[in-house]
Amino acid sequence: MKSYFISYEAFKQKGGSIKTTTITYEELLAVLTMHMERLDKQFSLIINGHLPKPLHQILDDAFEQSHLYKAFYTQHCANRSYRYRSLSKNRVKVDFTLSYRMNRKDEKQMLEEVESVLQHITTPNMSSLQKVIAVHDYIVRTYSYELHTKGSPFSVATFMKEKRGVCMAYALLFEKMMEVLQIPCHYVIGKADGEGDAGHAWNMVEIDGQWYHIDVTWDDIGHVFEHHEIRYRYFLLTDEQIAKNHQWDLDLYPPCTSERFNAMHHLYDVCIAGDLLIYPHSKTAYLTAMDPETLQTKKLADIRVQYCTYANGLVYMVNHSDGATLYTFDVETTELTKCSKDQIHAIKKTSSEVVVMYANGKQEMFEIDTGTDDSERAEQTPEFDEARYTIVSMMSLGDSYLATFNSETDDIPAFKSADGVELYINEPIRQLTVSLELNKGIQLQMTTNRKQVQFKKSAKLVLPLSYIELYIPVIEKQLDKKVTVFDKSISIDVSRSLLIQIKNK
Repeated sequence: MKSYFISYEAFKQKGGSIKTTTITYEELLAVLTMHMERLDKQFSLIINGHLPKPLHQILDDAFEQSHLYKAFYTQHCANRSYRYRSLSKNRVKVDFTLSYRMNRKDEKQMLEEVESVLQHITTPNMSSLQKVIAVHDYIVRTYSYELHTKGSPFSVATFMKEKRGVCMAYALLFEKMMEVLQIPCHYVIGKADGEGDAGHAWNMVEIDGQWYHIDVTWDDIGHVFEHHEIRYRYFLLTDEQIAKNHQWDLDLYPPCTSERFNAMHHLYDVCIAGDLLIYPHSKTAYLTAMDPETLQTKKLADIRVQYCTYANGLVYMVNHSDGATLYTFDVETTELTKCSKDQIHAIKKTSSEVVVMYANGKQEMFEIDTGTDDSERAEQTPEFDEARYTIVSMMSLGDSYLATFNSETDDIPAFKSADGVELYINEPIRQLTVSLELNKGIQLQMTTNRKQVQFKKSAKLVLPLSYIELYIPVIEKQLDKKVTVFDKSISIDVSRSLLIQIKNK
């Protein structure tokens, strides 16, 4: 069906705002979107004018089409109800009650994480296509399809916390990342073969003036095929191509007709290396490179490869032409190097390291050089100048530590216990209460007058080296990642407010 509502953008251009409470039925969708963007739970609207159909049908249509604008917010609306009464012949008051799968705290945390991820996986000089590829690959490699989660599998908050969720979470996260990158994108609701009556969600994205379908969920095949985790079969498709197994209301979305990226649809195990995509050739499995802008390809080496993973200027891969052993390919020099004699089971990449898993169960980690310069490291990891801190004794109660700091002036406190646990605060403050627990991972609470404090600069927790075996396992479980200790110390961003360092005391 064609929408009879005016768009969110058109409503704002004519001066409409959240303060507009008396509207026409054509403006209903835009105003509802504004309220859901604010996560408003209760509000009222007065609808003026003759209605072309019963009011309950207009209201249902508005909610059903709410995903067309600000989908990150409107699709987190979990439940809705309304009641209405006539004020006069052509004047109706409607009272709305809504509930959401996220709150303002969830929203803030998600948006902060999205910004952080995008700073890590994209650069300002990337083209729109390169950014779309980077986001597509990040979501597929980082998250898993799973209906059974602790939180709502439809919520992006659950998705980002548990790294599991369903198509709605995949598509909403992709749409939000595109919005932050200022790349036009739609959240699409429809049906797909094999998805049952529950429906399916995917995206449309605009590149160089042309719209394309992209189904990140269906490109994530790691839960189906053990030896593959990403493909491009549903990456930048036309209407005709995706209509073979997807159905949607064509009247609500722009047409997708360009076949520009057809050559990418057969790719798998792709890694992004600068301006190139590097991958196994679909027929020969030879190491191959493609320029995604021109779609020109070239063979890099006559070896059959798998698990192409790029880091530190090198492509890490399994060489099946040499017993499934670990090789690297230097993108700059084109040099091939054999790195092990043992057979490889898989290669994974996290934000900090490349993890090589061998068939014999052994693992090997290669730390990723993030390119952080010395000045950035100095800001992230403050130097310990004892003179700048006011030292406060910290009481130890088994695995728990407690301390309170009070001062008449703004001082920078450092808390120390008799058994070598130290906590350095790197901003001046007059009153601070600290509660630290280590038995269930790093659980730190910092409060002022019973209100939680979030410092702009990272606090730093220092643990004795002897604590490694005792606490690293629970820290790893908390972070859901492997912790590698280099030179008897680690530095990990735990919660945007804490860095950990382990040292020999």
